[in-house]
Amino acid sequence: MELTKSEELFTRAVKSVPGGVHSNSRFRNPHPIYYQKAEGAYLTDVDGNRYIDCIMGNGAVILGHNDSDFNERIQFYSTSGIVTGVETELSIKTAEKFLSMVPTAEQIRYTNTGTEAVMHAMAMSRTYTQKPDIAVIEGAYNGWHDAVFVSTWPDLQKAGDKSEPKSLPGASGLIEDVVKSTLVLPFNDLESAERLLTENKHRIAALIIEPTMIDIGYIPAKKDYLQGLRRICDQLNIVLVFDELLTGFRDSPGGAQGYYGVTPDLSTFGKAISNGYMLAALAGKASIFETVTPGKGTCSFVGTYNGHQVSLAASLAFMELYEEKQVFRTLQNRTEKLIAEFAKSAEKYQVKARMQGRGGHFHWYFTDQEITDYRSATHSEKEKYATFIAAFAQKGIYCSPNYLLHHAISMAHTDDIIQQLADYMDVSLQQTAGVKAGS
Repeated sequence: MELTKSEELFTRAVKSVPGGVHSNSRFRNPHPIYYQKAEGAYLTDVDGNRYIDCIMGNGAVILGHNDSDFNERIQFYSTSGIVTGVETELSIKTAEKFLSMVPTAEQIRYTNTGTEAVMHAMAMSRTYTQKPDIAVIEGAYNGWHDAVFVSTWPDLQKAGDKSEPKSLPGASGLIEDVVKSTLVLPFNDLESAERLLTENKHRIAALIIEPTMIDIGYIPAKKDYLQGLRRICDQLNIVLVFDELLTGFRDSPGGAQGYYGVTPDLSTFGKAISNGYMLAALAGKASIFETVTPGKGTCSFVGTYNGHQVSLAASLAFMELYEEKQVFRTLQNRTEKLIAEFAKSAEKYQVKARMQGRGGHFHWYFTDQEITDYRSATHSEKEKYATFIAAFAQKGIYCSPNYLLHHAISMAHTDDIIQQLADYMDVSLQQTAGVKAGS
C-alpha cells in the first residue's frame, strides 16, 4: 500500500503538531495515515487508498460518512444564523426529542465532550450528597479528569487484588491525592462492589460506570450486577451515573439503561448523539438537576459552547432519522451476522477466539475464556490479534491495532459490505491459525 503522501504530511505535521496528531489514539507506527475524503462506509487517504471504515469516529458516525439525508436535515434546522451563546426553540425541541427517546431521564443539559459531561456529573453528585469522592470501574475510560482517569487500562502487575483493585493513575500529570481518593471497583463482581462501597459510604458521592465496557472492546454487564448496584447506591446515598457515551443509541434506542431496564440517577451521552458532530449531554433526575438550576442550586454548569446550535441541529436531525430508518434494528441484525460468521470461521480454522458486540459496536478477543471484565480481557492473545488485524488491514479495512479497544459499523455498512467483511475475517483467521501462543 502506497503511503508516500502521508509520510510527507507527517514530516510536515510534526513541526507544528506533537506526534503529527491532535489525539494520541490516532497515531500509528511508523506514522499516522492522513485522510482526504469520507463517503458512506469508506475513507480515502491522501495517497488515494480506500478503506472500509470499521472505527467510524469511535462509533460516533452512526449513520455513515456524509449521509445526504442527514446533511439535508441539518441544513433545514440551521437557518437562524445563530451559532452559540443564546437559547433558542431548537434548544428546547432537541431536549424534548432526546427525553422522548430516553424516557428514564427527566431532564437534560448539553455540553461539548464526554469528559465535560462527567465533570458536571461529579460536581452535581458532590453537591447533592455532600460527599467528596468518586468510584469508578477498573479498566474503564470515563474521560481524562484526574478523578476518573484512574485504573484505565492498568498494569496488572501493580493493580492489586482482583476483588480490591488499587487506584492507579491513567497517565502522568494527574494529582496524586485525587487519584488515591477515587475508589476502584471490579466489573461484574457485585459482592466485592457492595463490600467496597459500604466500607466507603461516608465519602463516595457517585459511582460512574459504563454499563457495557466498550473502551476495552465490548464487555456487557450482567443484569443482576447493575440491578444490585442500583439497590446499593439507593441504600448508601450514592449517585449512580451511567457513562453512555458509547452505549447510547447503540445498546438500544434508549441506551444501555433501556436495554437492561436499570435506571441511573444521571447518565452521560455523546458520540452517536449527533452523528459525529461535537456534542455531549448529561441527563437524569430533576431532583439532582436542581443543584444547577438558577435560583435553586449552588453548583455551576456554564459554557460558551453549551447547546451549540449547529451541534443541536445535527442531534435533532440524527434522532429523527434514527427512528425513521430503524437504525438500531438494522445495526443489530448486521452485528449479529458478523458475530455468527466470525464464530463459524474461528471454528473452521480451530482458532480460539470470540467476537462480541451489539448495535454496531464490536471487538475480537483471541481466547476461549469468557470475557467478563478488564482482567479477563487481557487474556486475549496480543500476537494473534496483531496477526488478524494486520491481515484484515491488508484488505483495506480501517481498524485498531490496539487489542483492547473497540470497533463500529454504521448504517452505511450495507449487507454487501457486511458480507465482504465476513469474507475478509475468514481469510484473516486462516492466517491467524498458524500463529502459536506467545510467539
